[in-house]
Amino acid sequence: MYPIIYQYKFITIGGYGVMLGLGFYLAFLLFERELKLRNIDPDLAYKVLLIAIPAGIVGSKFFHILENLDEFSANPMDMIFSGAGLSAYGGFLLAFLLSWLLIKKNKLNLYEIADAVSPSLALGYCFGRTGCHVAGDGCYGLETASFLGTSYPNGIVPTTASVFPTPLFEVFASFIIVGILLQLRKRDWPHGKLFFLYLILNGLPRFLVEFIRRNPRGLFNLTQAQWVGMLLVIAGFIGWFYKSRKTVQA
Repeated sequence: MYPIIYQYKFITIGGYGVMLGLGFYLAFLLFERELKLRNIDPDLAYKVLLIAIPAGIVGSKFFHILENLDEFSANPMDMIFSGAGLSAYGGFLLAFLLSWLLIKKNKLNLYEIADAVSPSLALGYCFGRTGCHVAGDGCYGLETASFLGTSYPNGIVPTTASVFPTPLFEVFASFIIVGILLQLRKRDWPHGKLFFLYLILNGLPRFLVEFIRRNPRGLFNLTQAQWVGMLLVIAGFIGWFYKSRKTVQA
């Protein structure tokens, strides 16, 4: 594990930050390309990026605090400024909300922009989860004796036990999702249909992997991420069938 790649005096470069930055950059390049292919001003990618980066970080930390209020009450400052503890869905939801406001302000078609950014979201998520694995930030799974098990002795949240490397499971799923979205975006679908498919493809793996992840459980013994993932899948199916029905009626 490489939680710290370089450190000199007050300068610290962490493995998670490097992977997150790389993910944002590659996602931005892909989003810019998709906008050009759709004859939309690619400058929108810069504007969304400037919103998504801080919103993603703040939203991720906020949702993680909500998941771990007891830990936050015991040591709030340490939890806020710690490199560990980021909820991917929290960052996604806040970044999506602020980006939606930006798109609305620019009087663009929200569904079309959502389709254009879907492959980028999957790609960024892939690198974000790679960062979780590299840094060993504690979002790994339950202990296991299977050949899949690995340990994170030098991670931000260290463990010498053999655990499921759940971030890598999501990395693998995200790569597949990126490929599917890039292939299907060539089809003549109504605006929004590709994005709704992304919601389904994103929410389902996260819902399943949470069964072997060490996260606090709440209502019906499900984690916060499982509830959000389930809502994304439901929203995706509703949107998908709505768009499909409109296509048939047309």
